Amino acid sequence: MIKNQSRSKWFGASDTSIIMGNWDTTTFLNWWFVKLGYHNKSFSSWKMQCGNLLEIPIIREIERQENIKIRIGRHPYYNIRLRLRVNYDGLRPDRCVEIKTCSKMFDKVPLNYWQQTQVEMFKKKKKLCDLYAYEMTDDDYANAYFPKIDYERIKRFEIEYDEDFIEKEYKPRLKYLASCLRRRKIPSRSDYEQNYCNKSL
Repeated sequence: MIKNQSRSKWFGASDTSIIMGNWDTTTFLNWWFVKLGYHNKSFSSWKMQCGNLLEIPIIREIERQENIKIRIGRHPYYNIRLRLRVNYDGLRPDRCVEIKTCSKMFDKVPLNYWQQTQVEMFKKKKKLCDLYAYEMTDDDYANAYFPKIDYERIKRFEIEYDEDFIEKEYKPRLKYLASCLRRRKIPSRSDYEQNYCNKSL
């Protein structure tokens, strides 16, 4: 659950697709200026707000139907050196729990969700993450403050931790971006490849 809405100065798990994407774009530059605190552009929409509102009700329905206990994520977890701040929807003893809402159910976990859950598992040292996707209807969006969760519209995906992705692809980029953030400089692909790419942490 995201309590602190400010996206400056820290990288979140949901930023992973941008971190792993193309840095030579206007989208990346705008995102970077938010991280520097130059402006606080909101990436939120009504559908995203509805998704946030339904996270806990969805978790409670999963608990009832599956007879399990999920600890709600009440605060973020930090890695100060890497400027990493990770929020959790839910946690279980052996795994993370991520809740996603969607207008149309997917059969395969989208890459950006997979990348996000990898970072969540990395920070909490878990080997599994259950991603629960909930297919929304117009009524759900219209009554987000008074939700009635339909368990039949929930689909679970079990995601395994990929250490190679974290150690060889994600962490070198994150280390470089954290350095740029501290120095308040714009990241350069050539600088990264020369000084950070494939170097151990």
